Amino acid sequence: MNKLLTISILILGLLPLELSAQQRPQYTQYATNQFLLNPAIAGSQNMDEIKIGGRVQWIGFEDAPQTVFATYHAPFKKMPFQNTMNQRGHHGFGAILIKDITGPISQTSAHLNYAYHHPFTSNLSASVGASLGILQHTIDMDQLSFQNSNDVIIDRILPNRFIPDGSIGIWVYSDKFYFGASITQMISNTTMFLPTGEREVEVFDLEAHYFANIGYKFDIGQENSDWFLVPSVLFKSVRPSSGHVDFNIRAQKADNFWFGGSFRQDDSFSGLVGFSAMQDFAFTYSYDFIISDIGPYSGGSHELTMTFKFKKKQRKVICPDSFWL
Repeated sequence: MNKLLTISILILGLLPLELSAQQRPQYTQYATNQFLLNPAIAGSQNMDEIKIGGRVQWIGFEDAPQTVFATYHAPFKKMPFQNTMNQRGHHGFGAILIKDITGPISQTSAHLNYAYHHPFTSNLSASVGASLGILQHTIDMDQLSFQNSNDVIIDRILPNRFIPDGSIGIWVYSDKFYFGASITQMISNTTMFLPTGEREVEVFDLEAHYFANIGYKFDIGQENSDWFLVPSVLFKSVRPSSGHVDFNIRAQKADNFWFGGSFRQDDSFSGLVGFSAMQDFAFTYSYDFIISDIGPYSGGSHELTMTFKFKKKQRKVICPDSFWL
């Protein structure tokens, strides 16, 4: 049997996030960019927001995962909060572009997002959201080598495929806490085939990814201090994995400066730091120290995000707080 390079087989079977199962890119800074995981956040603020970021994973490994992303979301048809029985909400829309590359395999995704936000009180709101988009899975055949390039099984590989994709989510938020749940990659489909043995072909199916997270804001320091603490937990699951948990904690001074740490179950410890300039621009950097079996061979993972915000005075959106963004 003519085989692809062993590394190619491993990469396709272990598309990044968790080595055991997950097929979506991994993020350390999701606690400050929840929109990547949950479409219900679109338009939650009284401003337009653009985030541009990138991640380089497992430094020291050839063909290790690399990810770049850009997100945008904003409110529209804004309504001020009304303390009556006819409380009126607002809508949000957004878009997400992601490019994820692991050796000869790449995934490009583009999604449009919609959310509806409803205020229950001046300090409590909830939203539901959905996204639709397309995934492009590609194998760069020029990066692969074969013992016999004339093997007919090579023709069974799908080097390029476009697949529909969708997500849904809910988001409950106040000036003190948030809770969210979402399902991504909902549309089950087959990405590509890969030879695995004599006259055998492996089929890789996309699986739905489930996320649930919760966080709480604690004011710290003296009275009227701008400092607060945000511990949070993220649960994520995808078949056949039984699920993984991330624990996070972040200390922040108003919207000006923040630092914190994270623990990703069976994978890594992470540290992050960020700052904001004039509330219009923010920069966040994080580093992952790998504790899994590949830790001794990896230089860790780096991730950075730049945020641009554009506030428009005529907009009136009830957002009790935005410490999760």
